[in-house]
Amino acid sequence: MSLCYIHRLEKECAAGEMLSSRIMVIKSSEDNPSQYMNFMNVVFTAQKQNVVIDACVLDSDSGLLQQACDITGGIYLKIPQVLGLLQYLLWVFLPDPTMRDQLTLPPRVQVDYRAACFCHRNLIEVGYVCSVCLSIFCSFSPICSTCQTTFKFLGPPKGLKKKTKKMAS
Repeated sequence: MSLCYIHRLEKECAAGEMLSSRIMVIKSSEDNPSQYMNFMNVVFTAQKQNVVIDACVLDSDSGLLQQACDITGGIYLKIPQVLGLLQYLLWVFLPDPTMRDQLTLPPRVQVDYRAACFCHRNLIEVGYVCSVCLSIFCSFSPICSTCQTTFKFLGPPKGLKKKTKKMAS
């Protein structure tokens, strides 16, 4: 919804006027794996529109928000103590993204870009990807559990014989 609002404001800007936009996410709950595709679409749209996504995490870490902040050039910060929330919001997130280079901010987190399989939510390095909805799985399944697409797995073509080397006698 925020990207739609930003887009509307950009259309209303006078010619030659640039709008500097950003989105602030404050997270205090677990990630919802069923929203992965929608969220990644938002992240790539924000990147295309030069919208920075910042994340202030109060509870458990979020790999999705880490990726979103890294892709869009935003800041990801897990608050060590909720009592200091206001100080972190004012010190880290209030300054304009162009001013952040001049500030001493907490170091950037190392982002893990490994994908989590949609079946078990385990991080994997190699997996199977549905060509329709781009869901990632750790093992092959002939039916995608996300979009229900059926895949036909074809073996090697029939009629081809393996070449064998003849031994010279």
